[in-house]
Amino acid sequence: MKKIILAASGICFFIAACNNQPKEEATQAEKQYKGVETANMDPTVSPCIDFYQYANGAWLTNNPIPETESRWGSFHEVRDRNNDILKKILEDATNNADAAQGSNTQKIGDFYFCAMDSAKLNADGITPLRNEFDIIANIKNTDDLITAIAHYHSQGIWPLFKIDIDQDAKQSTQYTTYFGQGGLGLPDRDYYLRDDAKSTQIRVDYNTLVTKMFELLGELPEDASENAKTVIEIETQLAKASMTRVETRDIENIYNKRTAEEFKTATPNINWNAYFDKTGINISEMVVNQPLFFEEINTMVNSTTLNDWKTYLNWYLINSTANKLSSDFENQSFWFYSTILRGIPKIQPRWKRVLKAANSSLGQIIGQEFVRTAFSEESKQRVNEMVDNLFAEFGDRIKTLDWMSEETQKQAQKKLSTVTRKMGYPDKWLDYSSLEINRDSYVTNWLQCNKFEFKRQVNKLGQPIDENEWHMPPQTVNAYYNPLMNEIAFPAGILQPPFFNPEADDAVNYGSMGAVIGHEFTHGFDDQGSKFDSEGNVNNWWTDQDKENFMEKAQLIVEQFNNYEALDSLFVNGQLTLGENIADLGGVSISFAAYQRSLEGKEQQAIDGFTPEQRFFIAYGQVWKNNYRPEALRQLVLTNPHSPSHFRVIGPLSNFPAFHEAFGCSEGEPMVRADSTRAKIW
Repeated sequence: MKKIILAASGICFFIAACNNQPKEEATQAEKQYKGVETANMDPTVSPCIDFYQYANGAWLTNNPIPETESRWGSFHEVRDRNNDILKKILEDATNNADAAQGSNTQKIGDFYFCAMDSAKLNADGITPLRNEFDIIANIKNTDDLITAIAHYHSQGIWPLFKIDIDQDAKQSTQYTTYFGQGGLGLPDRDYYLRDDAKSTQIRVDYNTLVTKMFELLGELPEDASENAKTVIEIETQLAKASMTRVETRDIENIYNKRTAEEFKTATPNINWNAYFDKTGINISEMVVNQPLFFEEINTMVNSTTLNDWKTYLNWYLINSTANKLSSDFENQSFWFYSTILRGIPKIQPRWKRVLKAANSSLGQIIGQEFVRTAFSEESKQRVNEMVDNLFAEFGDRIKTLDWMSEETQKQAQKKLSTVTRKMGYPDKWLDYSSLEINRDSYVTNWLQCNKFEFKRQVNKLGQPIDENEWHMPPQTVNAYYNPLMNEIAFPAGILQPPFFNPEADDAVNYGSMGAVIGHEFTHGFDDQGSKFDSEGNVNNWWTDQDKENFMEKAQLIVEQFNNYEALDSLFVNGQLTLGENIADLGGVSISFAAYQRSLEGKEQQAIDGFTPEQRFFIAYGQVWKNNYRPEALRQLVLTNPHSPSHFRVIGPLSNFPAFHEAFGCSEGEPMVRADSTRAKIW
């Protein structure tokens, strides 16, 4: 099951040595993003007509998407600055001839070295995977099939279905194993089932990809074409049995506890004993996210021939590893997944592709040095002060909700009071001492990292909950709320300008980072987060009337976003994006009130002709600046729970009277929603 996290790196071995030194001067980025970026704005557009264009119009015009990207915005600018730091860390480790064997420096250095050696990759071709393909070739019965699938799962390759080990959503003090749908090569079930012209063409292109990959594996064109047909038939059958993304958002749909014996009885054609033996999983119960999906797999195990299963597994293996192999495989994969699906015309420089893989596989090793280089304890302290103010404001707002009873307010206050925070980086780093990395093979190193992580996850079973675990490495430009732990986390990577800048005034920081903090807070009280109690369990703490009141208010947001047209005839899915849209509205509302709280007793002054309130909202709008390629925007709308950036700005602000007052917007203007349709929850 996908982690239930709601969200839009020589190496330092001794934590004491990682303490940040006081900064002597502001960084270039801090100087650049000191406040509202007036040069990014388009003053020819009224803020009451389209505030996103008003705040970002010049930037949108002057910052075309780099040809190696599917979109470009604030997150990407920060990511690229962080990547320059991470690149030097990896290059230094690669060139460190004194790195001890088995040290973290040796591991990231060797990983980067062999991944950058494109000449060796091209010479090796698929040779490093010969043993993996032999496993498939030697399948003689369905028990062998299940054992092979288990083998690939233990190496981070996920044919047919997925498993995840995490806290039990109804018994959060223990870990459980989640079994969920998967096995598709296209981004979502609907890509197989939609009948519009664009979806049909994508399936034609996907068929071309699968065919070409089999040809690269040595198949004759006619055989490769037949193999592609087999793969797509199997995946389409899986897609038809899969839940929609809207359905999987609802924890009540996907929490189906089963004993191991019940699961085995429901799916008798699947040899689960063989699967558990191979993966090392020893469990008496599990959570089955999509029982009907596994019933379909149970049928398919016998109705699909072993030869067809072998074809499917060969495809899944090569598709999962293509970008760790020779350039012919990587380029074919890039053509479909990046150019066709996301519109990217040019592949990124090799070092950026390798860095992305290193961050995914060895994130905490790289992150240790990143936080020493790029993270400020001053920033951590100031952001913590902002969090304190948002906590206080959220608590006060709960007390004044006219739609929530005193009984439910008490439970909401209890949940809020137990929210914990993680800031910057872990207190305890992961131990990678058992992981072996060398300079022989990029794909083998990647598989070794996957095996290490899979074993680490399996070893959680039966153990106490690790309250110090992070679900993102510290260099990540993102943040999250985890309802199972009732915690918010802000990696060091996002505590950078323009999200947070110690050189900027409070209006700017509250409008940007404050709104991000408020967004994560609100996830604990959105349409799904609100189903979890203060202990991280799915447990209804609402009265029936209060829940009904809440959903009536949420429906206004659903209807509002359903009417936003992202592309010609392609509208935002208000139900899919509901949680994020609630969090955006709550985040900016709570942060604005917390900013007002912080001003008590302080003199307010205009800067660059803008009042503090106006700077707050402009900073909020500018954080979400983004240019999209049409293909990338389409994929986002179809598959992502976040709305496109334009609507993440105009959607919340058109509901917010404080924004209307700050810019003098009147009823009837586009940025002012009518009282009857105006949403306000938290």
